[in-house]
Amino acid sequence: MNIIILTGRFGMGHIKAAEAIKEQILTEHAEHNVEIIDFMDYMFPSISKYIYKGFGFLVSSCSGLYNVLNKTAGGNGTVPLKVAFTRKIDRLIADHRADLIVVAFPVCSQYISAYKRTRRVNIPLYTYITDITAHEEWIAPETDLYFVGDVTTKNTLLSKGVKEEKIIVSGIPVRRCFLQEQGEMQAGTETGCREILIMGGGLGLLPSSDRLLQMLDNHPHLKTTLIAGKNEKLLEEVRKKYRNIQAIGYTDQVERYMKRADLLVTKAGGITTFEAVAARTPLYIVRPFLEQEFGNARYIEEHNIGRVLWDKSTDECRDILELIGNDRLLEEMRANMEKIVQRSEYRPVYKEKGEKPWEKYAPAAV
Repeated sequence: MNIIILTGRFGMGHIKAAEAIKEQILTEHAEHNVEIIDFMDYMFPSISKYIYKGFGFLVSSCSGLYNVLNKTAGGNGTVPLKVAFTRKIDRLIADHRADLIVVAFPVCSQYISAYKRTRRVNIPLYTYITDITAHEEWIAPETDLYFVGDVTTKNTLLSKGVKEEKIIVSGIPVRRCFLQEQGEMQAGTETGCREILIMGGGLGLLPSSDRLLQMLDNHPHLKTTLIAGKNEKLLEEVRKKYRNIQAIGYTDQVERYMKRADLLVTKAGGITTFEAVAARTPLYIVRPFLEQEFGNARYIEEHNIGRVLWDKSTDECRDILELIGNDRLLEEMRANMEKIVQRSEYRPVYKEKGEKPWEKYAPAAV
């Protein structure tokens, strides 16, 4: 069976989701051919880099405008499918001899749904929603199955008219390497020195202030690692100003740093949240500001797997020190993460026992 996974480099979350989906499929079905395709690069090769740069600018410098545009796009829920676009998708499917299309970015769902309607084809379309909040842009009428992170997301889809038989509560997909294996432990358990990991996603938008970094740099009983992603300017600045903070750029071994950390200070991204859940690393979220982050942050609070700093008047330095020093609360958060992984709603393909979801839910060709 030939499967294509469509995604986009809007941050790194959608790319990481696509990689996790590919891994999950091949773990159960090594005989399948699975390819990840950057949909924006394929459809708009001459301008995709400007689309991504514009997205990065909006998120980092004009988050309010980004939120407005995000809501507007969600309200429209359709895309114009010009003849040239239809022919491109024809070629995409033909070149890869695709039997199944999986998407991990909402625009892809809209384009493929419009294509199926225009061409009147029945190629299966599966959509993985990568945040707890599911706005209208994720919902496309020709989608055959939605894979969602939580019952909350399922209920949102039901309220918007999606049929229950089309919704699979699978957990937001993460790669196997993030799973905390039996016998593994956070570094602080062994050394007595607590470890804090700070991440800002692929764009390197750190959820922390200079004052916080200075406090962590000077604290004798804390080890701090900062992952700046592809933000080279930020990486250089942190390395120059803070002698006791280990600052690294882009790395493909995020799981190694996450699994050894006692606390993850980060943005409320859906992928990062579920990677932390898999690694059993409690979260500290500093003032969510993007539309999709709000639902993820509420999920973190409601399930007590981390703490969310909403109020600008709260002293984040004091708050983080209080949390990192509270063994009972950290252990409670880790236990809640364990429940999420073990309960029936969170079922990554590679955790299944005696079941093969891709045979159960995919078309008969599997």
